[in-house]
Amino acid sequence: MVTETKAPVNDESPRSTGGMNRPGKFVKMIQARCQVCNPQGQGKRGWWENCEHDLYRHIEARPGAEEFDEDEAGNIVKRDKPKLDYRKVYNWKQIADDPGISSARMVRIQRERGSKYPAELGLAPRCDYNNCWEKNPQVHVNRVFNIDEADAPVRGGDYHDRNEAAMMVLRLSQTPVYVGVGPDIRNRQQQLDEVNIV
Repeated sequence: MVTETKAPVNDESPRSTGGMNRPGKFVKMIQARCQVCNPQGQGKRGWWENCEHDLYRHIEARPGAEEFDEDEAGNIVKRDKPKLDYRKVYNWKQIADDPGISSARMVRIQRERGSKYPAELGLAPRCDYNNCWEKNPQVHVNRVFNIDEADAPVRGGDYHDRNEAAMMVLRLSQTPVYVGVGPDIRNRQQQLDEVNIV
């Protein structure tokens, strides 16, 4: 039996933890999951089309559970079980759209498994840079890259700052990039500044 909870819906995505030393194009999508219609990921092909459950969200405990309470005498005591508050969150997932990873087929595979882009669920798009979850990216690389290892051409992507976009243009055009450590930090920044991202 499935029961609907009144937990508030939260469109937050994970915190951004990317860095310029971990470049990669990762499209942010929302994954279809349902333990009833797709138990252990073994459901029939297209199961999400007929699923009547909330397959794009799940319930999780909010961070910061209350572990302590105040008794009648005003003493602070530790609870036997922490008091948890729950919320509904989307099933966010980063999907590699990088020729070096599965020949850039992962986005297509996730679409075939029912994953959706944020805009399809009324959410703001996210940055395509590895571990960057900034909303509404403003820098767009519309150039298409044809790479030998990829099954299909790869679009440059959408990024929240110019440095991320420049890094991905270099990576997708298979140009060696200076490592951002020590004296190479200045060299890499100069290299990024010289990239034409259009």
